[in-house]
Amino acid sequence: MRIEAISRRKIIVELGEEDLSALDITYDDLDYSSIETRRVIWVILDRVRETTGCDIDPSGQLLIDAMPSPAGGCILFFTLRGGCSEPFTAGELPERILRKQDQLTIAFDFTGIDALLDCANAYAESFKEDSVRLCGDSELYRKKTKYRLLLIPAQEPTVVKTFFSEYGSCAGEEGLIACRTREFWTRIGGNHALEELVGRSAGGESHHNLPPQGFKPGSIYVDPTGSEG
Repeated sequence: MRIEAISRRKIIVELGEEDLSALDITYDDLDYSSIETRRVIWVILDRVRETTGCDIDPSGQLLIDAMPSPAGGCILFFTLRGGCSEPFTAGELPERILRKQDQLTIAFDFTGIDALLDCANAYAESFKEDSVRLCGDSELYRKKTKYRLLLIPAQEPTVVKTFFSEYGSCAGEEGLIACRTREFWTRIGGNHALEELVGRSAGGESHHNLPPQGFKPGSIYVDPTGSEG
């Protein structure tokens, strides 16, 4: 079992196949309505408490996202309301404390805005029909001069990786990469970043002259200088 506290409100627990076997549960069996799953969660949170000193009460303070690990086992993402003690308010109580995320997310890095826009335009040209598009949702993030796309494949993942590898480098497809990107990188735009990039380019807007501040959700802000303005 590997425990990592990446912030005061997000803790990641990786369980290998041996860990699941020792806990006498499988990923498919995880269901918070099950007494056995709740027992396993309590055991895991005891380990978290011993390791991090954070006393977590699973009765309403947190959400748990679970996804299978490519290496076997699974990864659990515990998201706290606001640290170890601030609970959800009555109107914020989650409908399900445990959510299973079975969708694969692949991360691709681009060294600059030109490579990113070339990729987006090639994607739009090659996959004009929605029925044959490579990806479903796509999220765009920026960190200094680097850009990262998080892609949810709509087709066989190998085909997705082959296409995007022509323009960027695959950063991985583990759940941890997507989690860390969302936690530490700056998000740009909405849930269809590729289409938004193409739409901005087709509208004749120069990415070198975009306003340095105040972009709104759903818009795309790209800064080739890498400044954090």
